[in-house]
Amino acid sequence: MKNRLFLLASISALMFASGVEAALVADYQFQSSYSSSVGSPPALMPVATGQSFVTDTVNGSSTTVLQFPEGAGLSLSSTSGVIANGTFSIALLVRLDVIVGYRKYIDFTAGLADTGLYNESGKLALYTTFAGTLSPIQAGAYHHVVITRDGAGNVAGYVDGVTQFSGIDTAGEALIDASNTLRFFVDDTFVTGEESSGAVSRIRIFDTALSPTEVAALGGQPLAPATQLPALSPASLFALLASLLLLAGLALRKRAAK
Repeated sequence: MKNRLFLLASISALMFASGVEAALVADYQFQSSYSSSVGSPPALMPVATGQSFVTDTVNGSSTTVLQFPEGAGLSLSSTSGVIANGTFSIALLVRLDVIVGYRKYIDFTAGLADTGLYNESGKLALYTTFAGTLSPIQAGAYHHVVITRDGAGNVAGYVDGVTQFSGIDTAGEALIDASNTLRFFVDDTFVTGEESSGAVSRIRIFDTALSPTEVAALGGQPLAPATQLPALSPASLFALLASLLLLAGLALRKRAAK
């Protein structure tokens, strides 16, 4: 019985990880490059000058990150063919040097509106409609910041795997507009000055709205031991899944023969 439960748990975990990996359409890791290590989305482009690749400690490990001054973020254009304008998940591993007041994480309007995903004095907010009640964001610390949106307008924001807000985005504040452009860490031109210097270690973009469990697995809250998985390629995942299914079949055949 224990063996069967372990096999079922392992199979479920593999299917879960494979589904998340299949939804990943861009993975910017900033190893001295603005390009994605997954697929063929456009490379990120600097907004203004001053960014530089530096070595920093992220989650206890030394790695290369992209450091940016205030007012010099990044732009992804065009998002067409990468994600739908209203269905996606965006995950940032980022630190902000200043968190007092509003500091923009993501702009969905090519900088033409004040709406967007912000730090609001340590809270995560989708301005103007949603804001968390907790203040988990700390100045100078790396956090996993995630926003998800599905085709029905259900939107949710997370910090380090913990839900900060959720609801229906009736105002379309997390809807990528007709410019098909995402901007990161740089404020809009409508109400200026709401940005911070900082550094980004990773930006991942998915073509679906991840569930809270899937968001937690990105690096905020660890999965339960039974579902902890190493990083595997899709081919490796399916090969391992096939092996587990074969073992499960053999176990069931042996049990039936008794």
